[in-house]
Amino acid sequence: MNRLRRFLAGFHARPVAAWEWLVMRCLFAGVVWLSMPRASDQIYSSQDAPNGIAHWVDLTFLAGPGVYPALQAVVAIALVLYAAGLLLPAVLPLLLVSHVMVRTLFNSQGWIHHGVQMVSLVLLAQTAVVLTLAGYRLLKGRRLELRPGTTPASYLLFYSQMAVVSLYVVSVFSKVDRSDGLWFAKSHYVGLHVVKAERDRYHAALEPPGPGDVPAARLVLAHPNLSRLFLGAGVALEFFAFLALRGRLWALGVGLGLIGFHRCIAALMTIHFHFNEMLLAIFLINVPYWTARASGRLPGVGGTAPEPAASSA
Repeated sequence: MNRLRRFLAGFHARPVAAWEWLVMRCLFAGVVWLSMPRASDQIYSSQDAPNGIAHWVDLTFLAGPGVYPALQAVVAIALVLYAAGLLLPAVLPLLLVSHVMVRTLFNSQGWIHHGVQMVSLVLLAQTAVVLTLAGYRLLKGRRLELRPGTTPASYLLFYSQMAVVSLYVVSVFSKVDRSDGLWFAKSHYVGLHVVKAERDRYHAALEPPGPGDVPAARLVLAHPNLSRLFLGAGVALEFFAFLALRGRLWALGVGLGLIGFHRCIAALMTIHFHFNEMLLAIFLINVPYWTARASGRLPGVGGTAPEPAASSA
């Protein structure tokens, strides 16, 4: 029981260096920008299959003359302020609403694409943190007392990591639910989905390999037990992704494992989750931190520097 308590006590926010969080903000700002459509002609003018907030809000106004370019300009300014750590209680909600509106309109066309939802979820997590801190200070007239050695950046990072890993944990339960508890037994049928995806691609572009020529699918279907083992290992990794919240080394290991899993899926099924991989690299793997630590310029894990007031709530 004591070991369990000690294990559970390891899930908490940790000190974050000011320069480290600055690098993360700049990188995440770039990811948010990349996840937005590039031009007005990429914005749909209809939402025939409303999804999410589109059930209550007509988002097609985004396709109006000059609307999306204006939104892009606002988002660009907001991202510069975010990267600089300025006005976060105003900037983050603006980025969240903008991102959700655009991606919801995209998902209201009769199909659902979930390759960008992690970006919205991280924005939501960070928005919740800064509004909580700002709201507490407004109502109580003082700052919320944080864990010793931590700063607001510590909680922004911790809840960003939580947003990232939660998608993987939830996906495990989704797989089990959608397969009536038979996911592992049926997982080798993923080969059929590979064939379907390749044939859809062929009929859309009339480019090889074409129907029936899918080596990856043949490999999966020919070796069902090995396929179950490989895919089962991936699901286990997703289920235990929450361990990334126990510290930097755990986050590094989980992040590398999940990116490796994404790379394998991309090679097998040509399904890419580029934004997931970017956020895993930023918030879990955190190459700048480990590079600086390896060079001997940092104290031990958890070394920190004072966090500037501008980057807090």
